Amino acid sequence: MQIKLVRHGQSLSNTGALRAHEVGDSGIALSPAGVAQAGAAGRTIGREFIATSLVYCSPYMRTRQTTAEILRAVDAAGQTRVYEDPRLREVERGYLDEASQHEARKIHGWFYYRHSGGESPADCYDRTSAFLESLMRQARRRDAAGALIVTHGMTIRCFVTRFLHLTVEQFEMLANPSNCDIITIAPVAGLAAPVFQCGRWGVEGIRLRP
Repeated sequence: MQIKLVRHGQSLSNTGALRAHEVGDSGIALSPAGVAQAGAAGRTIGREFIATSLVYCSPYMRTRQTTAEILRAVDAAGQTRVYEDPRLREVERGYLDEASQHEARKIHGWFYYRHSGGESPADCYDRTSAFLESLMRQARRRDAAGALIVTHGMTIRCFVTRFLHLTVEQFEMLANPSNCDIITIAPVAGLAAPVFQCGRWGVEGIRLRP
């Protein structure tokens, strides 16, 4: 089995046009550049992989749009079932400006700090763990060759950490994926340059912090 994790395309919050704590994170759409990035990611992933894989996405607007553009790029729109799972949503950063909480995050730890009115990465890790268990059960039932998961940067980092049993310190080494980066988890034998591995599994396509 091979798992491909894709961060959504550039959104209007990524450009600075909108601020999530002011307008609500779930309804923020892709920018025109983000639409183009999603189509390019679909062509890179390819129709063959998608045709033999389970497809999941976060229910946020930008991930729905990214998934739709990926499928459209390989002529799979309307032919592929997409499972939306709220456990794949972005970490909830609460109702205050995130920059105002940076000093507190340094004190309590980036993984453990719970945003005011929101979540910590540790909370995201817990729900991502539950999703992974569901994914593996469904993959066995459906005899799926792979899975495509369109989600968010923090959720991808938590998923990789959980799947490969990384430590909190290794989690903190992971850089946030760029928009429409494709991160692959697969048996090490099929990877060109795994960044981390655990047993026979490894991950490539994810970057480390400088």
